[in-house]
Amino acid sequence: MARAYLKIEVEMGKERSVRDALLTFDEVKGAELTTGDQDVLALIEADSFEDILQVVVDKLRTLKGIKNTVTDLVLE
Repeated sequence: MARAYLKIEVEMGKERSVRDALLTFDEVKGAELTTGDQDVLALIEADSFEDILQVVVDKLRTLKGIKNTVTDLVLE
């Protein structure tokens, strides 16, 4: 099992809608509104790091309201 934290910067006023959209994906195990440089922090789990890449690029980054993402892979 591979895991990653996705730190997401969103358009102003879109924080809740982006978080709620993230939670509709099976691979997203949690998503929370945060303070700091990013607006939403999401935990992603998949079978492999390649699968995480596919989820982030093909599914999550296409959501309306997302300006930027940073993906941190969990090593241990």
